[in-house]
Amino acid sequence: MVHTNSKINTLLLGLALSLPLGLIFASLYISLRVGFSVRVLREFDVLAFWYETPFYLGYASATFYTCLAIVGMTAAMIMVTLSVLMLRPQHFGTARWARFPEMRQRGYIKPYRRITGPIFGKTSGPRGFGQYLTNGEQPHSLIVAPTRAGKGVGVVIPTLLTFDGSVLALDVKGELFELTSRARLARGDRIIKFAPLDKEGRTHCYNPVLDIVATPPERRFSETRRLAVNLIVPKGKGAEGFIEGARNLFIAGILACIERGTPTIGAVYDLFAQPGEKYKLFAKLAEESKIPEVTRIFDNMAGNDTKIITSYTSVLGDGGLSLWADALIKSATSRSDFSIYNLRRDPTTIYLCVSPNDLEVIAPLVRLFFQQTVSILQRTMPKKDEVFEVLFLLDEFKHLGRLEAIETAVTTIAGYKGRFMFIIQSLSALTGAYEQAGKENFLSNTGLQVFMATADDETPQYISNAIGQYTFRQKSKSYSQKEWFNDNIQISHQGAPLLRPEQVRLLNDNKQIVLIKGQPPLQMDKVRYYSDRNLKPIFDSQTGALPEPGPIALIAETEFAPSAVTQPSPAPVSGTPSAPSPPANPHAACPGGNGRVAG
Repeated sequence: MVHTNSKINTLLLGLALSLPLGLIFASLYISLRVGFSVRVLREFDVLAFWYETPFYLGYASATFYTCLAIVGMTAAMIMVTLSVLMLRPQHFGTARWARFPEMRQRGYIKPYRRITGPIFGKTSGPRGFGQYLTNGEQPHSLIVAPTRAGKGVGVVIPTLLTFDGSVLALDVKGELFELTSRARLARGDRIIKFAPLDKEGRTHCYNPVLDIVATPPERRFSETRRLAVNLIVPKGKGAEGFIEGARNLFIAGILACIERGTPTIGAVYDLFAQPGEKYKLFAKLAEESKIPEVTRIFDNMAGNDTKIITSYTSVLGDGGLSLWADALIKSATSRSDFSIYNLRRDPTTIYLCVSPNDLEVIAPLVRLFFQQTVSILQRTMPKKDEVFEVLFLLDEFKHLGRLEAIETAVTTIAGYKGRFMFIIQSLSALTGAYEQAGKENFLSNTGLQVFMATADDETPQYISNAIGQYTFRQKSKSYSQKEWFNDNIQISHQGAPLLRPEQVRLLNDNKQIVLIKGQPPLQMDKVRYYSDRNLKPIFDSQTGALPEPGPIALIAETEFAPSAVTQPSPAPVSGTPSAPSPPANPHAACPGGNGRVAG
């Protein structure tokens, strides 16, 4: 469609230009009827044709018809020439670079005053008056750039300074919080810093189990299973045979802790970490619970051989639960200081801060946070008052392991006002975490892809193939040694990549390549927020203290006693069960005295 419209526009432009040219030729014909001379050329009147028209003379003369034929023949010759040029052979491809005016017309390039984020590039250098590249109609994006290539200063920080909506940012090193949180606050966002392993304990809290507590009792089992799948993942092939049982054990533990009035994952860890034989513990828990599913799971587990039980608990711990042995993690997940349900209604920026050394350690909690957010967003379509989009800004994406919920949601979440921005260092990172099929899923569903100079083999080859080939005309000439003037000229059409892999590796440090679904490729300047004439004032306007939370108090190990068992919440006695809704107070602390909500 893009190429068809371009051809039609070219033909219309050719027609518009050919008519005035034909009129000039007709006037020249009239002037030269008396003969050719320098004087005639000097006195040439471009309006000579007008004086031969019926509008001027009152009748149609023979000269008028001759001039009319000249105008028609001129227009026809120009149109035929353009058609031939446009229909030249394109056997090997029609790849070309996009032009900024056409991308501006399609809504991808906008002036700063119309930008609502994200920002991916610029039509000029940082200090220039260029315009910015934004998503347009493409909800998801992929940024591929090695270390120190400029993805932070050129995409991530400019996006956080300008995006109009809620943002969930994986903040490796905590730099994004330091550099952009005050600007987000000035825009009217609520600022959340979730830093479970912060050395000073300065973190907001997030308890994923409270979402299950807010769910009607008849739906808690299925929601807990979703939580288990998101959190507990097998480590190695040997664990795959035990993963289902380990997840069932986790489900039973969560429901048992809700029943006991201690709805936290830390309580589940403490429950299973009690000393003694595990089969005795499970038999006791089965006897105490009033929930049929919990009783069944613990009964089945208690009937296994000790070695089998050990395998299940080992896979459960290695799969993610052992993270809650850390008192900091227990405390940071003992309550919720914010509600995911409000992200589309009230602009909120959540910085999930973690150091590079801790990223793989804390990955189970990070996976759970992002995947539970995706699940909650997709439960209901946005209401009239839920007007804000939610951007998932996932830096160092590969270190989180496989995010199955996000892998699926990348095809559906746009309808729920969700956007993904995946940031990796090379395409091989996707292959390692998601294998070939998963990588193809991400590549086909990220409609805007930004590539900065890379040194690996796979990424440059992908870029070259994705851009494609163009067709060019090649002339070859051969000579005969016997006959001096008998040369042979052959003309053929050949194909060549518009951009070769080695050219990608040699890309200028100030340039980047952008692939947009359904559009020609772009070469654009990188943005540098610290020297950009529009972004630098926003950054420099940040003053005052960082909007950090106060230190949290470490909670003690959960105490368990038979008297702690309470009756389960009764199910509704009449009517159709309602859809799960957020807690009446999204900042409510969990039962059991595990902490109060600050502020």
